[in-house]
Amino acid sequence: MDEVEFAQYTSGLDADQQDAVTQVRGMMLTLAPDLVESVNDGRWLNGLIFYSACGSMLFAVGPKGAKKTVFHMMPFYGSAALQSAHREALAPFLTGKSCITFRRFDDLPVHNIADIIERGTPGMIEAISSPGRPG
Repeated sequence: MDEVEFAQYTSGLDADQQDAVTQVRGMMLTLAPDLVESVNDGRWLNGLIFYSACGSMLFAVGPKGAKKTVFHMMPFYGSAALQSAHREALAPFLTGKSCITFRRFDDLPVHNIADIIERGTPGMIEAISSPGRPG
């Protein structure tokens, strides 16, 4: 996704959502630059920005309703170590096994999210790219 496409994506969002999606995107591009960024047009999580590897979504971010932002983190879901390390800090925002929902990016425990992205991405890529994985 180039900058023009990203600007078009965020143009209809409220100010908090624009900031949140922009900040999360910056973290993704910095901490996991090899992931493929695209807007999902599938049945599940339609309209969210996906960060994928090997054809599988690892992270997804986008608007949730009129005022909130959602961030899905599959590496968090897939790692007992990351859950143990970060569940308490993320507890106020958790709405699912891999999902946080929030109003303002500044309210998030950013260092916890950064660690999930940095440490979780390589392990998740290894898991989904291994030839013997279930599927």
